[in-house]
Amino acid sequence: MFRPLSREELAAIKADRGDLWRCTAEGCRWYQPWHKQSDGGLLPEELKIQAAVTEAK
Repeated sequence: MFRPLSREELAAIKADRGDLWRCTAEGCRWYQPWHKQSDGGLLPEELKIQAAVTEAK
């Protein structure tokens, strides 16, 4: 699954474009234009998708 980059993510890669999307899988940092995967890259480590925290019962 992919979603558009947030303002924080766009600022981190110094991008000013609306066609960038990022992977939403756990641990993923990959982003790309929606139409061209080969033009993608990695977001900084601190923007990596974290594992969902579940409440133990």
